[in-house]
Amino acid sequence: MDQERDGMSDEDDLELTPLHEELEDAEAIDNTDFEDNEDRLEQAWSARQRELVTNVLDYNLSTLSSLISNKQIDLSPRYQRRDRWTAQRQSMLIESFLMNVPIPPVFLNEDNYGTYSVIDGKQRLTAIHEFMRGRLKLQGLKVFEELNGMTFDTLSSNLQNVIATRANLRATIILRQSDKEVKFEVFRRLNTGGIRLNAQEIRNSTWPGPLNDLLLDLSEEPAFRELLGIGMIQSSSLYKEMRDVELVLRFLTFRESWKTFKGGVARKLDEFMADNQRPTKKALIGMRDDFLNSLEVVQSALGMQSFRRYDPQAEAWRQPVLAALFDAEMQAARSCSPTKALAQKNEITLAVQALFSDTDFVRTVSANTNTPALFRKRIEMMSDIFRMAK
Repeated sequence: MDQERDGMSDEDDLELTPLHEELEDAEAIDNTDFEDNEDRLEQAWSARQRELVTNVLDYNLSTLSSLISNKQIDLSPRYQRRDRWTAQRQSMLIESFLMNVPIPPVFLNEDNYGTYSVIDGKQRLTAIHEFMRGRLKLQGLKVFEELNGMTFDTLSSNLQNVIATRANLRATIILRQSDKEVKFEVFRRLNTGGIRLNAQEIRNSTWPGPLNDLLLDLSEEPAFRELLGIGMIQSSSLYKEMRDVELVLRFLTFRESWKTFKGGVARKLDEFMADNQRPTKKALIGMRDDFLNSLEVVQSALGMQSFRRYDPQAEAWRQPVLAALFDAEMQAARSCSPTKALAQKNEITLAVQALFSDTDFVRTVSANTNTPALFRKRIEMMSDIFRMAK
């Protein structure tokens, strides 16, 4: 996607952990070495099988809808906020069941014994549940045109039975005893149903808990939404793709470590969520207060120019939010005073504008902005400006 349109920089992909080291050149090893390598490979493969524990079940549609109604399947965990299927697309799924068209399986995560949240397949399960509960009126059907305008309740009893008990959907359940690192890789690789989980949805699915709840809560702060330009949430790509939540995570991840940051940004975000999944209440309060104070400082100093690029040629601020500028301004604002920032608003704004005439700074917020050297440089340069608010 275009960086400025979406307001976020590309991130490094999480490196896949190899199951074994590459074998040496075959001409340089003897048979014993080769056999040892084969044994290690088989042992590694066997260990991975034990670390991922799954169960596969075929549910009829009536049972699936009942599980959702009884909250045994959490169809709308807070971390999955996308509702993208139209009524016509939902109707086409129901028609596919009537046609006996194979439907890709859904993937569920076992949160507690007997209760699940959706990893992949939310749209299919939503369509099934809406139809079975009589809330979906079929439309746009091509094969069974005579059913257009009908709900489940107005179908004949025979068709109701076909839909409710004969049609089924396979569910692959990742059981709670699965190793979390292996589970994370499974989440990353899922690509069924046409809408792929993004990085933050994967993190939220993998590490639910108090930290994840805090990220979601902070992303919904009115001041934060205002600065990001999130008005109508259903038309905001930042909101629908959870990049607002990822911005909060970026701040918390690097607030204590940006000066020594090495490696990939995406990996650091993953590690922070894994290491801080269930922090103490005191730690959570500290994270919340730190984020809100920095946000208030930035808002006081820059207002609606926060996190945005200044164009010296046009003498105007551009509208897209950039993750690189979010990093720089929020980290620079830490430990500053909102009152002093407001008093120095004009000076700070003019100083930030001047940064965009500095080729060194512009380079840090342009291409490849997540390299550690550029990451640190942009925060250092912005911190020099925000010192006037201390």
